[in-house]
This record gives sequence, structure tokens and C-alpha cells, in this order.
Amino acid sequence: MGERVEVLREELRVRLDADDVRVRLATSADAAAWSRAATSMFRDTFGPANKPEDLEAYLASAFSEEQQRAEISEANSRIWLAYDREGIAGYAHVRLGAPLPAGSTLATNRSAEIARIYAERRWQGRGLGASLMRVCVATVSEWGADVLWLGVWKRNPRAIAFYEKQGFVAVGEQAFLLGADLQHDFVMARRLTNEH
Repeated sequence: MGERVEVLREELRVRLDADDVRVRLATSADAAAWSRAATSMFRDTFGPANKPEDLEAYLASAFSEEQQRAEISEANSRIWLAYDREGIAGYAHVRLGAPLPAGSTLATNRSAEIARIYAERRWQGRGLGASLMRVCVATVSEWGADVLWLGVWKRNPRAIAFYEKQGFVAVGEQAFLLGADLQHDFVMARRLTNEH
């Protein structure tokens, strides 16, 4: 795939190990499959560290088929789905124009947010996350963003290390409500300088 990603096309092919992965923009027809995959990935990632009732309450509201369809149809959302032979292997959800949370230490003129980026466990450590990140950076660079940011749970050191490796630094904090559990995220950001 290389370091440059052409985001004007709706589909990309990524070669990872011996497997081909297709990365394409989601359509409303993907809502049900994306709902199931996103629920599974979130549960797999955060289930062991949270109360079941909080996790299930969050999943029901954040990952319903109706919610996924609504997010796909948002004008400023770009949802990239990665498919392998088994189905959705990962995804990235970008929100163009999402302002940095209050209290951030970074100034921006035109920011974008990675609302979510996940890979199935079978793909973790094999380059899919980095490929999806390149697609996110290319997408927001094409749009003209100068900063790309995301929220990451303070108790997720693996994700924090991945984002740091991708050039993100902590610039603030924000609250995140999982069911009835008020959690705290780092806000991490990466300055973009005509990277596309």
C-alpha cells in the first residue's frame, strides 16, 4: 500500500502478510454487518475490564444497526471498513470538522477526529491498524485538516503505545461515559503538515 494513500477512490487493497484486505467506504447496506462487527470488537477489547451491565448498556446505544446507519449517512463522517475472507476485519470512523475538546493544549484551524479505529484480534500486530491509520490521515489531509485527534482510555496502554508510534501526543483529557461508569480518556493529537 505504501506511505501514500489515494482516498479519492472508494476502495483500496492492502497486502498484509500473505493475506489481501480490501478497505472501502461503508454504505448504508453495511449497517447490520458493521453493527455486529463493531459490537464484537468493542466487547473483545473492553469487556474484561468493565462491568457487564455498563458494557451492555453502552453497546446497545452506540452500536445498534440504526446508530451505525445514522453514522454512515452523516455528511462529515467517513467510515472505512476493512474486509478479509472472514468478513469485517477492522474499521476506522473519521469525523471531519470535529473540534478538539475544551482544555486541549494544541491550537488548530481545521481539525478532524478518529472516533473509532479497531482491528479484529486476529489482525492485531499484523499491520492492519497502521494501514487504517494511513487511510485516516490521507482522508483528513485531503479534506484539509491541520490536526487529527482521538480519545483513548487511560487504562489502555497498548492503544496509547500504538498511537504514540503513529505520531500522536497527549494534549488533554476528556470524560467518557460507559453505561453508568464515568471514565477518563487522554486526548491525543497529531499535527498534519500536507501529509497526503
